[in-house]
Amino acid sequence: MLDINIKGTIPKNMEDRGLHILSDNLGEIENILNQRKMPKKGLSDEKIELLLTFLSNMDTDKDPKAIRVGEREARISSEIHKKLSSNFCHGIGRSGNLVDPQPKAPGASAMYALTNKLLESFLKNLNVNVNALATPVSTGMSIALCLSALKRGFLVENVNKNVNKNKDTKIATNITTNITKKQYSKYDGANVVIYPYASHKSPIKSTSFAGMRMRFVETQLSDRDDCVEIPVEDIISATEKELKAGNNPVILSTLTFFPPRRGDDIEEISKYCLENNIPHIINGAYAIQNHKYLDKLKKALKYRVDAIVSSTDKNLMTPIGGGIIYSKNKDFLREVSLTYPGRASATPIVNTFVSLLSLGMDKYTQLMKEQVITKNLLDDLLIDLANKTGNTKLNVDSPIASCITTQKDPVDVSAKLYNLRITGPRGIKTTDHFGNCYMQNYKYNYVVMNASIGVKESDVNNAVDRLSKVI
Repeated sequence: MLDINIKGTIPKNMEDRGLHILSDNLGEIENILNQRKMPKKGLSDEKIELLLTFLSNMDTDKDPKAIRVGEREARISSEIHKKLSSNFCHGIGRSGNLVDPQPKAPGASAMYALTNKLLESFLKNLNVNVNALATPVSTGMSIALCLSALKRGFLVENVNKNVNKNKDTKIATNITTNITKKQYSKYDGANVVIYPYASHKSPIKSTSFAGMRMRFVETQLSDRDDCVEIPVEDIISATEKELKAGNNPVILSTLTFFPPRRGDDIEEISKYCLENNIPHIINGAYAIQNHKYLDKLKKALKYRVDAIVSSTDKNLMTPIGGGIIYSKNKDFLREVSLTYPGRASATPIVNTFVSLLSLGMDKYTQLMKEQVITKNLLDDLLIDLANKTGNTKLNVDSPIASCITTQKDPVDVSAKLYNLRITGPRGIKTTDHFGNCYMQNYKYNYVVMNASIGVKESDVNNAVDRLSKVI
């Protein structure tokens, strides 16, 4: 990488040994730059910092001969700014496109492009073959970017396809697609979001932010278990009503959410969307960390999924503020990048970049395995606690979180847990329609506890032990 000449400064045997060590240390960095893939083994913090230093020193604000007279020249008032941004003071993107290279920031632009390549490699290692875009905003705003692209309209590829329909449910099944020729047409901008209701403010605000109307599809109690859910038929019915009214709907489905809300049947929704040319965005906020979610995503991606949105902090253990948008449609991701106004801070992108390099595929795979073990432990402990206290561990469909009933005020129980320094549990009353995602009273007061990636077995043991004191 560097042509370092130290000949004659030290004995030849020492020179050779020193250069050999340097080459080995720089080799990992060279591999990242050359291969542009998620490393198998995570890099040390020192090597990541060295790579960031190399890249950031390519930006023009580091040029000692540059005469900077523009209004935006990465001038800073404190050296702390450099630390917070990893010295990428020019940020990323250009006005009008998030992914366009910035002439004043060749290093930051290269870092961003490399981050997206690492993300694609990371997802491919999880058997999700997609294009990926790291965003400098969290899940809600990333959804807003997707909706904004759909609202504006874009060129879509039309294909001839054979579809078998179940006439009773109107759900497309056994779809095969035969492409005879590529035909592109202008997709009329979406103006209404079909939202199978989940009590999450971010998607609702995302829709408002994008200047679109939202149509809720109400949940209902499942007759199979303790979940609340939304039948695909109800989602289709709401969509077709908007079509008949002359509107252009987009379905915003939810894969990951707090139980008892069951994730939407994204595969069947995607089949319907393919058949009827309906855009489909999936909110998979923490879907990457568990294979049950990933398997559902892979099945849905066989049909119509314009984009999936996930969070970097929930999946890659970064500080809050970054998102991941991934799709099989590379052109749509570019349309999404065009909706971002102006340049963006490089810091959230650097956070994603650092996590990918630091974790490596081996460590991330191990963390995924540990997450499953921790969740099983949580279930076992809650079953035991329920038996001892006359409560019930709810039968809900979530590989991440679990619910236990309480005969006390659940909001008070969660507040006491907070005072006992247990953060995360949510207490929901039967009458809390927003919390239950259900338009009538739910069957139980309950507390939700989480065992997502990074939660340790000791955390679960301590949390349930303190829950036993207040439940």
